[in-house]
Amino acid sequence: MKKYIPKTLAAMMVLASVSTACVKDKFDYYGYEDQLEGYFPVDSIDSQHTWTLMSNTSTFIQGSVPGAYKLQLLSGNPFEESGVEVLAESFTGSSISKNMTFVSAPHISSVYVAVLDEDGNYLSLTKGKVGGEITLDNDVPSGTANSITPQEIFYGYEADYPNPGDWDYNDVVLSLSKELTSETTVDVHVTLWAVGYLTQIGAAMRWVGQQYDQVKDKVKVTSETSFMTTPEVSCTFFTGEWSDFQKSRSGEFVINLFDDAHIAIFHLAEDGSAYRRYFNTYNTITSSNGAAKQPAKTVTYTFTFDNEYEARNFSLDELDPFIIVQYGTSGSNFWEVHSYPYKLSEVLFSYYGGAASSYNNGFSWAVAIPYTHFLWPEEATPIGQRKQSIVAGAYQESAHSFGEWILNRNTARDWYLYPASGAVYNR
Repeated sequence: MKKYIPKTLAAMMVLASVSTACVKDKFDYYGYEDQLEGYFPVDSIDSQHTWTLMSNTSTFIQGSVPGAYKLQLLSGNPFEESGVEVLAESFTGSSISKNMTFVSAPHISSVYVAVLDEDGNYLSLTKGKVGGEITLDNDVPSGTANSITPQEIFYGYEADYPNPGDWDYNDVVLSLSKELTSETTVDVHVTLWAVGYLTQIGAAMRWVGQQYDQVKDKVKVTSETSFMTTPEVSCTFFTGEWSDFQKSRSGEFVINLFDDAHIAIFHLAEDGSAYRRYFNTYNTITSSNGAAKQPAKTVTYTFTFDNEYEARNFSLDELDPFIIVQYGTSGSNFWEVHSYPYKLSEVLFSYYGGAASSYNNGFSWAVAIPYTHFLWPEEATPIGQRKQSIVAGAYQESAHSFGEWILNRNTARDWYLYPASGAVYNR
């Protein structure tokens, strides 16, 4: 699946000229569209593009399997494949009649329903279509199953919004995964993987459509670690005493993740300042590239639901993780960077000045990838370039490239499976 990158130095110089240090103090909308088109690494964007690779899908499962304790909806056959993802799960009895909701992705062509006993042994494994109905069989699979992992959705951000960035989508890299821990509780694991920016970035996560007053007592931070390792330090993006949760401008429930990505993934330097480095975006650390490697950090939040049905059908695409950046070099002019479906949202801050429609231009400063094994681009490498007959970037495989997907939203939707060798961070 991997391919070596051709030398495109001349073409990349234009892109490289957009630096994180070039944010202006005052945004000038005049010529904005032309500027974006000039710097963006793909010739044009499909006018109907949604930048969405995820779809919320339901499958109805029925059958009878003696000794059944747990159902798992899988992305593949763990007895034949490695890297199989758990898409959804539910506790059950022997008589099974359940609807399972999950996030479907372009690389998932079929699903498997695994029925497990209380000790985790496979009692049944049935292949079915994505969506629709699946009737279980009672054939016990033979052999040894490979390990399976929860589905993970990766989010990569460009922090220069609304200005052009370098389009490597690694200024912050987060992922979400979930795990059913009881009939009514779901653990949501939020992992901070990388920080490819030298200026402070905050982050929060909205539970879309859920009012704060109705769910504030149903979400808890349950991991021993926290992204806010120094809550006593004065925050930039979150005012007052640090709190794990807050109410959005429209009353929705918001989880405060961190006020400073560098402190969240590392810690304060010895002099009490933030240690500003490119964390986990360079494969090679040198004395001149300002890079550092650091283990990813995971914080777990437990969601408690009123009943088993709600817990079973809770989907990760109900969550809207976003970063917060300061526009300019001073003051409280804060902008949020969301994935494209929520691009125009003003969850915590009002910054569009009533002109949000002016920014509805087809460009996205965030990508959401529903793939557990996603590899983000190395520093300053565009996620994919297809411009003026030049093809390059981290995802450039012919017929499976990021650029082809941007040009046509119905093409190359599996581009994230084909990283170019030497162009992505090897986590």
